[in-house]
Amino acid sequence: MKSSHPVLSRTVLSRAALAAAVAVAPVLLSGPAHAAVVIDCAGGAVTVDQSIEDVTLTGTCTDVVVSGSNTVVTMPAATSLTVTGANTDVTASGALGTVVVSGGNSSVTAPETGDLTLSEGNASARVAGTVGRVQLLQGNTRLVAGRTGAVLVRTANATLRADRSTEVVVRGANNTVRLVKLPSLKVVGPNNRVTVTKGKTEVSVRGANNVVRVNRKA
Repeated sequence: MKSSHPVLSRTVLSRAALAAAVAVAPVLLSGPAHAAVVIDCAGGAVTVDQSIEDVTLTGTCTDVVVSGSNTVVTMPAATSLTVTGANTDVTASGALGTVVVSGGNSSVTAPETGDLTLSEGNASARVAGTVGRVQLLQGNTRLVAGRTGAVLVRTANATLRADRSTEVVVRGANNTVRLVKLPSLKVVGPNNRVTVTKGKTEVSVRGANNVVRVNRKA
């Protein structure tokens, strides 16, 4: 009668080999990891050209340019900020001067800014406090703010939400504007939606299928 021990040994060995193979199997990563970089502005201008990294700016910054793509930047206050890299998120802990975002799918978050321009598709900004003059110049741009100066929306599918703006001019189609107070509104183009919930608003509208709702016309 033949012994079954050799078969059992081969079975145990096979399971052990399988477990070892699984243990050393390579781990597939979904994408490159972000590296951490710290840059001291040292009271001057800085260009952040790193890509796929987490960058922290320290010290006193004047003019900051972010040209790297797929980058997350944390920074203090600055005299100006220009974002040309795509897929970049910038968060400022202090007030910013002039802000220009010309990198697609990039965003800026700050407590307040000077004049602000979003000039590339899917660019966005969120400002808790005041903003100077605003220009939304490409499709699917978005600004959420406290108060703003004069706003020019010259594109399609842009969104503006704020507590108050001094005036808004919309030249384009399919844009959405929602404010609490707005003294002056001008719309030129079709299929725009504007809502003002309080105060008096002077209104001028040219174009088809616009929906304009104001609390009271001036």
